[in-house]
Amino acid sequence: MSKSDAGGGFDAARHLDAMAPALGLTITAEQRPVVLQFIAIAQAMSEIVRTAPLDSASLELAPVFRPGAPRGDAS
Repeated sequence: MSKSDAGGGFDAARHLDAMAPALGLTITAEQRPVVLQFIAIAQAMSEIVRTAPLDSASLELAPVFRPGAPRGDAS
């Protein structure tokens, strides 16, 4: 799998180089090829989801998660 998509827009190596330090991750030289492979797979999967047809009339937003006990719950 290529490190960038056919359109040249996504570069898995640049993404890894930017995000690993931001997330506090240390990627070793031995890990890097496999991490790049999985980033490329994740990007390809995201394109499938992004381009999936969606009827805007059927869009229902999910409820918002709020940690803690539900309101009105006395327990």
